[in-house]
Amino acid sequence: MWERCKCRVWRLASHLGAVSVAAAGCGDGSGPDDPPSTVHYQFALAAFGGDTTPERARAYDCFLYGFFDLPLSAPANGTVRLPIRVERRLFETRGSHSESTLADSTIGEGVLEYTGLGEDSLQFVLTAGPYSASLGPGGLVPNPPPEYAGEWTCGPDVPLAQDSTLLAYGYDAGLAIPGTWRVSEIQPVE
Repeated sequence: MWERCKCRVWRLASHLGAVSVAAAGCGDGSGPDDPPSTVHYQFALAAFGGDTTPERARAYDCFLYGFFDLPLSAPANGTVRLPIRVERRLFETRGSHSESTLADSTIGEGVLEYTGLGEDSLQFVLTAGPYSASLGPGGLVPNPPPEYAGEWTCGPDVPLAQDSTLLAYGYDAGLAIPGTWRVSEIQPVE
């Protein structure tokens, strides 16, 4: 069961990576010798959990992620508006039978209010539809490209907890799944 979950997590990470490469390689309209005028970022909130009984094994995951651009000389504090993707999954195995279900949605305009970008720590308030979370401070990971990370919990207030398909498969809408958040600079592919 855990191997299947790791495989699915790897597929999602690969998908996000491919989207990041595609977004980073799109350019900003400047010429080949001109330095870029924007910096591309990705943010992701991810949580994973599970439980096992003698009858079955379950794994849960929860994601919120999106991409945004800022001017190269962006201030350390600001506000960004962007589409935010939300996903919740449930995997269940009973004997040799496995099932998985997914609820996903895109929130057309989320808001990310940040403080400390480019400094040693980052804090932000994320609003996606009715969901709002204050996260941070998160520490700067020194490896290039610059990345911030911190702890986050996907609780019942995160969108899609009450999704009827997930609930029909036995998803517990009251789950609080521990996870992490990351805000990363996307390096262009040359």
